[in-house]
Amino acid sequence: MWFLLVIACAALTIGRASAEVTTRVVDVPTRGVTQRFVHVRPDKPLANIVFLPGHTGDFSFADDGSTPTIVGQCAPLRRTREAFAARGYAVALVDQASDGKIRQYGDILAVVEHLRARDKVPTWIVGGSASTTAALEFAVELPPGEPLGVVVFSPWLPELSLAARVKRPTLIIYHAADAPVLPRVGPLFDALSAAPVRERISLTGGTNEGCGHHLFAGIEAEFVAAVAGFLDRHSRRN
Repeated sequence: MWFLLVIACAALTIGRASAEVTTRVVDVPTRGVTQRFVHVRPDKPLANIVFLPGHTGDFSFADDGSTPTIVGQCAPLRRTREAFAARGYAVALVDQASDGKIRQYGDILAVVEHLRARDKVPTWIVGGSASTTAALEFAVELPPGEPLGVVVFSPWLPELSLAARVKRPTLIIYHAADAPVLPRVGPLFDALSAAPVRERISLTGGTNEGCGHHLFAGIEAEFVAAVAGFLDRHSRRN
């Protein structure tokens, strides 16, 4: 049964993956507009993952959580959201705001604050491809007293001067056959010199059809294991 919850914003329960995992569409106020995200939450999260999709950044989530866009079909954290929840990680899939803007610092902060008000656990910002810079910017702009870690997947045109200012545990994950990305990984990793922990993980296998190597098609389980393993090791530093 679908039903509406009001919690200082509109939140629609859209289903249960199990008795312990809930999925809701949430609209939080920001800048006089609203920021929509889908929240996939296990009963007692170990940490919150805030995901900024690449490409257009537009999920166009309907009230039932469905999405018609290529972003919705291919974004790696949307495809693997239930697998992360099964490992104890809540996932917030951040859409465009109601005014059409994407990846705005204040809008992402509204999502983070909403999640932390419910679960006081570490937060990880995840971005990659076209959202690489947005994830790095958020990590730099968030006050240092606020716990945060960073995961960058398939980095695209990273701003190295920005990366040099990141002082958060940071993972770079990419596919070894994603040729356009490979020259960007080393310089980004080297630029993260201020990060207390930095790792890079190269994955192999899968298929270059559909969402392709760039978005880890066919190796979803390996992607989840690698990212969750990093989070497991470093959430206390976050």
